[in-house]
Amino acid sequence: MRLGIALSASTLSLGVLAAQACGSTDTNPFTSGAGGASTSAVTSASSDSSGIGGGLGAGCTPPCDAAEFCGVAGTCLPDGSCADDEDCAMGLACDMATSTCIPGSECGAQEESAKVVPPNLLIVLDRSCSMTSAVNGKSKWAIAVAALNGMMVSFKDDIRFGLTLFPDKVNPTCGQDKIPFSPAQGNEAAITALLTSALVKGDVNYPAGPCVTNIDTALLQAQGEPALMDPLRASYVMLVTDGAQSGNCTLGGGDMGTAQVITALLAAKVKTFVIGFGGTGIDKTALNTFADAGGAPVNNGTIHYYDAGDAAALELALTAIAAETLSCTYALDQKVDDPDQLFVFFDNDPKAIPRDPTHTNGWDYDAATNSITFYGAACQDLKDAKVKDVDIVYGCAAPTPG
Repeated sequence: MRLGIALSASTLSLGVLAAQACGSTDTNPFTSGAGGASTSAVTSASSDSSGIGGGLGAGCTPPCDAAEFCGVAGTCLPDGSCADDEDCAMGLACDMATSTCIPGSECGAQEESAKVVPPNLLIVLDRSCSMTSAVNGKSKWAIAVAALNGMMVSFKDDIRFGLTLFPDKVNPTCGQDKIPFSPAQGNEAAITALLTSALVKGDVNYPAGPCVTNIDTALLQAQGEPALMDPLRASYVMLVTDGAQSGNCTLGGGDMGTAQVITALLAAKVKTFVIGFGGTGIDKTALNTFADAGGAPVNNGTIHYYDAGDAAALELALTAIAAETLSCTYALDQKVDDPDQLFVFFDNDPKAIPRDPTHTNGWDYDAATNSITFYGAACQDLKDAKVKDVDIVYGCAAPTPG
């Protein structure tokens, strides 16, 4: 559970990812015993029912069933299994404990860690005076602080959180000074402490003035945050507001200026999520424009932003947004000489996840960052925690055990 509600996604708990270097020059793409071989491979090796062992086994009598192959010892074995190393493809060995082919001595079996690259998420939070008004008997400010603090707990270490509040109390009315927390690893405790302290009247960040809503300069401030331009990771902005741009605030160009900034952020590959919180006072037309410009609109009829009228809706919105930002990029510890020798597997399934340079569905390797990024259904399966084990194997087309 996250934020007290059912999850649409959860954090990933992945083991060591293996990058194995083959000592052999064999590039056989088969992934297991006979079950991993293609029909053409089997028939080219032998005309009997043997599998990837290459027809080394004597023809079995009686002949093996369709779902079996003739092992090297002359006995029928289930497809995908093995009883001897020679029942396996080059570079693979038979694991007697599981009767499956795994990378063997010819592959070197050298493992290294591959770490998920957490994204940046800059929270742009409205602390205008209207945030003290109540929703179902509780102030919007208290609801927002509780929901954001819960988000920090649920997605700790999975997201590099940052925070800015608008209006701030440093620059003149409608202006913004520097961002209090640039997105970085380990910010959760400090951000939570700031927000919790701001629940108390008299605290510098309590929403007691200036009583303006300067969304434009707050987004300009976000655009100038260097961490969002980090080429090694994905970056996002999340605007949370309960109102409309103040008519007397024009330093950032008003709504038009906000839309231009959000459009520029998207052009720099930084999506902006927009949450309208608290129901009354929201400029729906402006927030729809911002959501569309940010590249992350909600398919909700005439409402394109996350419409959070109460505490439960806000928690749902935060969970959905956080889950959407979860990373599908993994940084490898060692440089890859030949990306064509990379193979990727989910949950020890011998069928490899395909490489897809079109970034539609599968994965691709980026030499500049020495990382692998998943796309499409493969990425979504990772975000939804449907995948428990990821193997990135170098040189041998088979998942590692465990």
